Amino acid sequence: MNGAPNLASKPQRLIAVLALVFATVLWGGWFPVTRLGVTSGAITAWDMPLLRCSAGAIVLLPIVLRHGIKAGNAGWFGTLIILATLSGPFALGIGYGIQYAPSAHAAIFVPGCFPALVFATGIIFLGDKASLRRFLGLGAVILGVVIIGWVALSAGNEGALQGYLAFHACAWMWAVYTVIVRITGLSPWHSLAITHVGAAAVYGPIWLLVGDTGLTSLPLPELAFQIGYHGVLNGLVAMFLYIYGIRILGASEAAIFAALVPCFAAVLAWPLIGEAIGPAEALAILSVTIGIALVSGAKLPWAGERQS
Repeated sequence: MNGAPNLASKPQRLIAVLALVFATVLWGGWFPVTRLGVTSGAITAWDMPLLRCSAGAIVLLPIVLRHGIKAGNAGWFGTLIILATLSGPFALGIGYGIQYAPSAHAAIFVPGCFPALVFATGIIFLGDKASLRRFLGLGAVILGVVIIGWVALSAGNEGALQGYLAFHACAWMWAVYTVIVRITGLSPWHSLAITHVGAAAVYGPIWLLVGDTGLTSLPLPELAFQIGYHGVLNGLVAMFLYIYGIRILGASEAAIFAALVPCFAAVLAWPLIGEAIGPAEALAILSVTIGIALVSGAKLPWAGERQS
């Protein structure tokens, strides 16, 4: 997948836009759903890797059996990096951090920061271009993060800093994962298969040994919801829809939807778990959203069809 838009008809483009909107809503809703589960005791941070990888490991196992778990051009080192980043540790970090900080803040620090970190690491390690637009985007993301930190400290919520550190670590994991996948040359589904199957193989036994879980005491309907949302909807369906959107519209047009994840997280957190945002937080979300769009080179998908 090279990120270039295909020559798609208007109905195809409309379907792609709807797919991307749904994927973004699922990703945005993941943060308040996770915070509700962790703070209520229904699930623990240690449950998060298992919830995220279980469905994907089953569905994507045939890809690993056919193509292997070695990470393409990056070899076994690439596989280790994948297992140490967006596999189990990423989900564990989100589950830990969201105990201490609001879900909207998590969306700002993780999907908000990671494109800026990808930009920075891409310049250093991959020779990516450093345009003024992308530097302005980096500055906008930093401004949003600083505002959120100021809000927490002004409110005397020093405990939130633990969450912010965990979220920032997760953003780095996502960024490193993105860079290593670019180096591997793997298809999106093969890299995703290694991520899910590897997480199940490595972190499943760790989950059994740690024993800190709320899953065993959940009623069957709630257990099905946790597995369905974290593993099926967030881990597989949203990713499939996002990949489909990129194939139809191109990476630069699809990126505008990724920029909306913090907005959806904040909007959904209010009715789902009663987390309202103040003016400063709204400003931070706006700043980060603009920053993501600038850093990622996002373009409006309704601006008309173009040839690649």
